[in-house]
Amino acid sequence: MPRSARTERARWRPAGDRSPIEKGNSVRNPYVTGPFVTGRKFYGRKELIDYLLQGENPACWVIGNRRIGKTSLLRQLEQLALSEPALMPLFWDMQGSDSYQRLGQYLADAVSEHGERLQSLAVPAASLSQEDPAELLADLRRAAARAGREILLLCDEPEAVIKIASAEPQAMQRLHRELTAGTGLRVVVASTQGIYELHDVCRDWPTSPFLAGFDVSRTLSGLSAQSAQALITQEQSTKPLQVAPDVIEAISDCTNNHPYLIQQLCSRLFNKDGWLRPITEDDLEVDPVLRGFFSMDYHSLTGPERQILRVAQRSGAIAEPALVQASGCDPAEARRRIHNLERLGYLRRVYGRYAIGNQFLANWLEEEPASQDEAPALVSDAALQIALVNRQAQEVGFLRAQLNAQRARLVELEAVRARDLLDVSPKILAQIEELQTQISHLRQLLNEIVT
Repeated sequence: MPRSARTERARWRPAGDRSPIEKGNSVRNPYVTGPFVTGRKFYGRKELIDYLLQGENPACWVIGNRRIGKTSLLRQLEQLALSEPALMPLFWDMQGSDSYQRLGQYLADAVSEHGERLQSLAVPAASLSQEDPAELLADLRRAAARAGREILLLCDEPEAVIKIASAEPQAMQRLHRELTAGTGLRVVVASTQGIYELHDVCRDWPTSPFLAGFDVSRTLSGLSAQSAQALITQEQSTKPLQVAPDVIEAISDCTNNHPYLIQQLCSRLFNKDGWLRPITEDDLEVDPVLRGFFSMDYHSLTGPERQILRVAQRSGAIAEPALVQASGCDPAEARRRIHNLERLGYLRRVYGRYAIGNQFLANWLEEEPASQDEAPALVSDAALQIALVNRQAQEVGFLRAQLNAQRARLVELEAVRARDLLDVSPKILAQIEELQTQISHLRQLLNEIVT
């Protein structure tokens, strides 16, 4: 909400006598603003998780900004996979890898740390201890395939591979071949869009570039409205909070359902009696930690993206045709950039117009001097354009496949309704209505991407 329009709402309390909490029993702040979360502290992402665990492409690369929950997503996948007999999760933290050899050492360490998960594969000890990551992965996936299972390789902080791919291209080409080999191996990688620099690094490779073969259609963005509300009220905890509907709405609006920003804001609003008070101006301050995250994310944007954001900031809310024109890009290219900025949470739509993605980011843009726009981008504009064209093609393919599947299911249910006539069950009617809504939504998404 704009600063000029922001008002403090009246404090809300449930009717009735004072609760035991109000009589002096303090409540621990339940919001997590530091480490990754899993289990009951992990909210939402079900559709994405199902896709990553069951999708047709066994190699997926998820893009998201800092603090959006990339590590939490990977750790949640790891936890869920432990209860799936066909999957054997292996978490590979690549952070700090400065060479192909070090990358292999980190993978070998991960294998050693979770050796009990791999015992049933009967891989020789000598193979498990080797530090060439391509060879180690080849041995693991072949053993898993023989056993009718899959290694679920979860790769965190993969930006390290950019310099390694530049310095040791042949070794990284071998690793790429194993990561995208498929049989016996399912890979999920999560990174910022800084990884698109690989398109420049791999330009002269005689083989496919490193990102080729990965499904890059998935973006890690804000939570759904329902999941965001559950996070605000801590619905999955042993003691959910009662939060006024208008406070929930204000938190959701200010954060655009960004999980980290929700927890930051709720942590500021939380008091020891277990309430979330109304939002004030001071609660939306961009502290040094947030300033650092926004600054790093902003530097991953190229000049045209920064210009689009500045236009949206100055306008408050702007229609797409005007934003496309102000970008200075070819219209189709501008729409790809705007779509990407929306998916990443830099922009959002308000009553059919584009505005800055959340109030914290809007405040940061107001405070930051224009000199920020002159800082070199982490990714070249040429690399970003290649990435966006590739991702658009994959997104369109994914949405069309979903649309066709939903249509086929709708035809089946319509046949049931025609057969049963007046005796059709309410459950079938509800499913038909839900499918019609989903099909309409998928059509809208497709139109937004391809027009």
